[in-house]
Amino acid sequence: MKSKIYLLLAVFFAAAFSAHAQKIEGTYNGTMLVDVLVPAPDEVSISGQDIIITKEDDTYKLSVLNFSFGEIPLGDLNVTGISKTEKDGIVTLSKTGMSTGPEIAELGGLATLIALNSASVNAKVLTFDISVYLDVPEIPLEAAQVANVTFAGDCTDCISSGIFAPQAGKIAVYSTIVNDMIILTGIQAADYAIYAQNGALVKAGKTNDGTINVADLGTGIYILNINENSITIIKK
Repeated sequence: MKSKIYLLLAVFFAAAFSAHAQKIEGTYNGTMLVDVLVPAPDEVSISGQDIIITKEDDTYKLSVLNFSFGEIPLGDLNVTGISKTEKDGIVTLSKTGMSTGPEIAELGGLATLIALNSASVNAKVLTFDISVYLDVPEIPLEAAQVANVTFAGDCTDCISSGIFAPQAGKIAVYSTIVNDMIILTGIQAADYAIYAQNGALVKAGKTNDGTINVADLGTGIYILNINENSITIIKK
């Protein structure tokens, strides 16, 4: 009798957890920063970039549409076999090993490899950091990197599919890519907290003029929480 009760409780809690698990499938639109390493070092900021996350059996696929580095078009970058974990409302995406990327016709048809360094979804905002390498066994991996890509953007179709609830009184920033200062629009005085991609609190305080100095933060992707709004920031 007790074993049946335990089994029913286990099924109930598993169903309850599943019902509250955050779904992440959808199209995300935002700003992508491409740090080009070859053929010539360059840094390119692309606004209005679409990223698609789809579910494949028990894993996920992240697709960067129409990617190029420098003047070289590469096509769609697809990172497959991604696993998902969730803690405190933040979904962390991870992958062991690399995904096979498209070939580069301009470089003699060389194949590419794609590494997912970090990725997360927080309040329907996707951020990620990926690296693109040439698949040349004779060259050490660190010397074969051709580009590093960071992205921050909102899900454009999650609300309509019932994945997330909309936020009221949304605050915006003058630019999501910053050097030393975050400039807010729609607010003056408010408490704020800034988190790293892994959910760690890295800075907190109060702004009285709609600006936040982030010169002390390292390069990377951060989540700014202010007045029940979550804004993704790329710190250069």
